[in-house]
Amino acid sequence: MKDTIETIKQQRELELEVIKLRLQSYNQQQVIVLSEQALKQKTEFIAMLSHEIRTPMNGIVTMTDLLKQTTLEEDQQHYVNILESSSDALMALVDNLLDISKLESGHMMIEKHPFDLINTIEDLVYALSPKAFKNNVEVILDIESDIPLFVIGDALKIRQVIMNLLQNAVKFTHEGEILVSLLLLSPVEDEQNLTVKISIRDTGIGMSEEQIAQLFENYVQVHHNEHHQYGGTGLGLAITKSLVELMKGTVEVTSKKDVGSEFSVSIEFERYTDLPSIPFEKDVLKDVRILLIDNNTTSLELISMMLSDWGADVSLISEMNDVFFNTIQHEHFDVCLLDLDSIDMEAWEHHQEMLQDKPLFLLAPLGNKIEGEFRALFQTIITKPIRKLHLLNTILAKAKK
Repeated sequence: MKDTIETIKQQRELELEVIKLRLQSYNQQQVIVLSEQALKQKTEFIAMLSHEIRTPMNGIVTMTDLLKQTTLEEDQQHYVNILESSSDALMALVDNLLDISKLESGHMMIEKHPFDLINTIEDLVYALSPKAFKNNVEVILDIESDIPLFVIGDALKIRQVIMNLLQNAVKFTHEGEILVSLLLLSPVEDEQNLTVKISIRDTGIGMSEEQIAQLFENYVQVHHNEHHQYGGTGLGLAITKSLVELMKGTVEVTSKKDVGSEFSVSIEFERYTDLPSIPFEKDVLKDVRILLIDNNTTSLELISMMLSDWGADVSLISEMNDVFFNTIQHEHFDVCLLDLDSIDMEAWEHHQEMLQDKPLFLLAPLGNKIEGEFRALFQTIITKPIRKLHLLNTILAKAKK
């Protein structure tokens, strides 16, 4: 009898425990349902808010553009510039909030279409480099020739990732250089896929280890400087990391305070074509003698490496001094590539007659207006940042006539 009572007691305790577990499970399911509903409502609210803000903002942006085309006094132009930058900042905030909402709700989808990866990166660098050049910051492109002409991936998300990283590099670099590199990581013989590493290295203000640890958190600004007002929402890098991971890629950061930073993104793409980005033989510039002067060491080395890889005989000079003028006067060159910032105008004017019949090519930062007698001395102008194919085509067109 005693055993029966004990058994019944244990059975009731088990039944109560089962009921308790079921209640806990039900409560957890309710919490999940409520969380999903709240997330859905949040996403719908942000989407609706985004639309409502965009409508009047488009009107403000359009009217600002029209206003800029009218004749304005100096103080009015200043007001319009503030209006334009404020509009851009607000539109960027709306876009970032919408992206964060999509990522959190799982509504952000990856699309796969053929696109020109190299041209995509180069176009972005061209769009942002004038602002860097205004601060006397050199912008340099280093594109590996083994990367094929087209790949399959999400071009829009790649643009957004690289745009965010480039904007930060330009924003936080006040002197020195920004180097944008594309490297092929996967074996060339892989027929289906290839992995590309896109890195952006700058000589900006850099970060401490503590700042790097907070870098990809939402709404966090790691840079506070008494000399510079950087602004921003603190969402750009969080979105960047989420987008890269959505594309099955990785982001790496190395940085040293007051020295600079490097952001590297590695992403796998499907192959679309075997057409090379540089459609010429490797020795296409064989027997072409080239003199190169550039006072930026990184730029000098990379341009020299490009030209040497194509078979050219390259002579390097880092500044416009007596060695340069003696070399260009007494030696024969098919092409003389001169960086605009490396030209000593006083020495140039003194030796101008010597340079009249030389095959001079000017390397000029994007946005510089080269006019008058100075422009007439050059056969052509090659815009910096230098696109590999543009440099090669220009040399071939001019040097091998």
